Amino acid sequence: MIHFTWPWVFLLLPLPWLLRRRHPKWEMAEAIDVPPSMEEALQGLTTRRRQGPDIRQWLQWLCWVTLLLAIAQPWRPGDAVMQPVSGRAIALAVDISGSMDRQDFTLDGQTSDRLSIVKQVAGDFMTRRKGDRLSLVLYGKEAFIASPLTFDLMALNSILDSAGIGMAGRSTAIGDAIGLSIKTLQSDPATHKAIVLLSDGTNNAGSVEPESAAELASELGIRIHSIALGSVDGELGGYQTAQSADLDEATLEQMATLAGGEFFRASSTADLQQIYDAIDKLESAEAPAPPVIVRQELRVWPQALLLLCLLLLAVEDPIRQQLRERALR
Repeated sequence: MIHFTWPWVFLLLPLPWLLRRRHPKWEMAEAIDVPPSMEEALQGLTTRRRQGPDIRQWLQWLCWVTLLLAIAQPWRPGDAVMQPVSGRAIALAVDISGSMDRQDFTLDGQTSDRLSIVKQVAGDFMTRRKGDRLSLVLYGKEAFIASPLTFDLMALNSILDSAGIGMAGRSTAIGDAIGLSIKTLQSDPATHKAIVLLSDGTNNAGSVEPESAAELASELGIRIHSIALGSVDGELGGYQTAQSADLDEATLEQMATLAGGEFFRASSTADLQQIYDAIDKLESAEAPAPPVIVRQELRVWPQALLLLCLLLLAVEDPIRQQLRERALR
């Protein structure tokens, strides 16, 4: 069944006829003196035109009708599409402080810095959260909202991929990151809200204590899942290293406990992938949304017909002129 977005446009259908009745075309013979031979030829043309259909007039009417059809925007309903939606809002807080450039992880057999690993693993996590709205908070010495809550997971992934180490400072403001994440979620109507915070250090910047931020999240019904990132002590590049000496696991674990979430420890790329998989399951609540009826727009057909009629009118006019010149000879 065909529907119209603006059906009232068809009230204009008799407009040309009304204008023609109000302002009838004047007769040439009454307006100017016409030579007898030309008047006879014109009368012959008029007689022949009355005997058969006036093609030009029909084309003009067809142009008017197709124009109104295009303006009315016809459409018909397509197949119903079920859209997955979870009713969840998740804020991802990612550490981009100076320590994230340490190359103590491997990716595809190659040694890589921590942030590159996080971009890959967290990016995969993002793209799997179809039906969720996600926001992104990046933090170092300062925290900032890189993206508010959005369904556009590909764009969010692109923003994370463009993040650079140290662009928010070299220190780590975990409390401020939690505070900004709460800000992105607080006024949202989602029934389930969670923060996934990743850090490889300790809170040594900012004005908000991580424990206080976690208590506020708990009061607002927002869970916090915290990830402590850093390899275990060992040789790296021929030197004995303590890669996670400044990692405050106790604070990160306490934050998760206060806010009803889970604490995770990632010491390798495989660990980090398993952690995000576990969080994906913890925050899984996908349910079918009401079906969305996809509209199939049909206005292209009257538009094409209108263009064809205009072309025929443009071709018909010189042909008519040639016939008239032959008749007057």
